[in-house]
Amino acid sequence: MTEVFDYLKRIADAVRTQHGMPVTWAHVVHACLRKAQELSAYQAERRLLLMQQALEKRVIDRLSGSSGLSDEQLAEAAARLEESEADGPASRFVHERILRWRSSARLDVPDWTVDVWTNVLRDFHVAGDDFTRSSAWAPEPVVKAEGAPPRTDWRRELNELVGLAAVKRQVLELNDFLHVQHVRASRSASRGKPVDISLHQIFTGNPGTGKTSVARILGNIYREFGYLKRGHLVEVSRADLVGAVIGATEENTQRKVAEALEGVLFIDEAYSLSAAGNQDFGPRAIDVLLKMMEDHRDEFVLIVAGYPDKMKEFLSSNPGLSSRFNEILSFSDYSEGELAEIFKRLAARHGCDISHPELMASVSVWLSANKSATGAAFGNARAVRNLWEKMLRRQAYRLNRAGMVGENEPGLDVLLPEDVPSDV
Repeated sequence: MTEVFDYLKRIADAVRTQHGMPVTWAHVVHACLRKAQELSAYQAERRLLLMQQALEKRVIDRLSGSSGLSDEQLAEAAARLEESEADGPASRFVHERILRWRSSARLDVPDWTVDVWTNVLRDFHVAGDDFTRSSAWAPEPVVKAEGAPPRTDWRRELNELVGLAAVKRQVLELNDFLHVQHVRASRSASRGKPVDISLHQIFTGNPGTGKTSVARILGNIYREFGYLKRGHLVEVSRADLVGAVIGATEENTQRKVAEALEGVLFIDEAYSLSAAGNQDFGPRAIDVLLKMMEDHRDEFVLIVAGYPDKMKEFLSSNPGLSSRFNEILSFSDYSEGELAEIFKRLAARHGCDISHPELMASVSVWLSANKSATGAAFGNARAVRNLWEKMLRRQAYRLNRAGMVGENEPGLDVLLPEDVPSDV
């Protein structure tokens, strides 16, 4: 028994016994791609994951009832592969040798999945020889040299967020829970099996209430306890996932999940994936997300966010959604005092003087009027930032007209009530 045939036989036996189906070349390639993600020099290359998923998607519905390869055919294929390597093995890894040969040679023992894999290779611009030379792949892997983002003091960041008392309490409870589970898991195995933890979250609340900031903090917590290696945040919206043509949505969603592996995928306004009608591609993104959550269990955390009522509709749009999330964090709108505090912190951060006795009253009036005018679409902290930018533009206009823009001009950092716009 040769090394190549032994490898093929082990894949075939696993498919037949574990999945109860005949083995095809699609199964072989799929297994070799998975092994390439573990061992090959280009293991972090994003295309490996996407090619694996594309192959699976294109054959999965057709495998049932199809005829498979016999051990004799696998032995013949192994012999032909070794005959093609006249100068010796093309790689020290058997899975790379199989991928190279299977992706470039005309097979005398083909099956119906051959054309499917050929099309995948063409779609991703990959040739057979690429599997035995790392220079053919991207010079930078998906997880680039910087690795995980710099460690931050997430407790300080959490405390510095304005308001959000209930959310802060839930985050601290989660931290304490993870800490206890981490300690339990480090004890002797005889004390019991560790708790199976689902870290996926639902954030409900209006825009500008701190959801993205808290998602980033959760990523740091998960990394601290070893549940995620990087803990980085990949923030996306419907536009990043849903494509305009058949197949684009699946590939877009797979690509974004691949970017988020070992970190957090944050989907803002997630309800928009299910709310555009029967002819929309959004539900396909949901299907891919559910499958990726299963295929890459414990490899990334999904946080979906949006308005409370619309998120209920989102969860009911697909039977598999609600069971994936076991905790909801509700973000309340900021009070008038909290909005004023956010404005003050912006001023302090940028070194601006807001000491005029009438300024903060004018700011509060503008924010109140804006909230009344926009209703449920009020931007909370975003509205404060928008006001801040408008005031800086009006201040610049005022200073320039008064000839007060010199480097030593004391009024350069001073904001006045007249800088607050009259329109909302």
